Amino acid sequence: MSWQGLDDFIERVRARLDPPVGDGRLIESGDMDFLTPDEVAIIRPAAVLFGVIPRRGGATALLTLRPDTMPDHAGQVALPGGKVDPIDLDEVAAALREAHEEVGIAPHDVDVLGKGAPYVTGTRYRITPVVGLLPHDFVPVPEPGEVAAIFETPLEFLMNTANHHTGEAFYRGKHRTFYEMPHNGYRIWGVTAGIIRRLYQTLYESD
Repeated sequence: MSWQGLDDFIERVRARLDPPVGDGRLIESGDMDFLTPDEVAIIRPAAVLFGVIPRRGGATALLTLRPDTMPDHAGQVALPGGKVDPIDLDEVAAALREAHEEVGIAPHDVDVLGKGAPYVTGTRYRITPVVGLLPHDFVPVPEPGEVAAIFETPLEFLMNTANHHTGEAFYRGKHRTFYEMPHNGYRIWGVTAGIIRRLYQTLYESD
């Protein structure tokens, strides 16, 4: 299915993703095969915000570059987010809190549309992507300790399989295939690209 614009995207999110409140229906994916049973038992819940900004020139998705000093996924492109803490009501609350801390978006300024399928990482996180609409004039404010850079990528680009390339590597002694979506000098790959790919599949491949 080809890109039909932001309004169509929003309709698909509301119809095909899990609702913001309640248990999810979508089946998790990711790197579960690379974890031992003991590691599976201690998977930690996390959440990220897939923030969509309706810019005049076309809708964009907000992405960050993690500092090289981060303990996990250092120097990689990421969606704003992090671990679900005891203070968080649920994954949505965690994604909004982390996005507020990392890029300066106030939780009440995010129109939460739905939750995507959880993605399990080899670093033992079960990441729930939360899709939300941000104000058209949002100006991000990076938290230097957690964000090295903030950038936007056209939503139309991310929701186009022609831009979903695959790479191969050995990870934890096993062969694996991963997605990457290079754009404008940034390498969107690994977990972030996997989350975006699964989001595309859920929204568009069932037509």
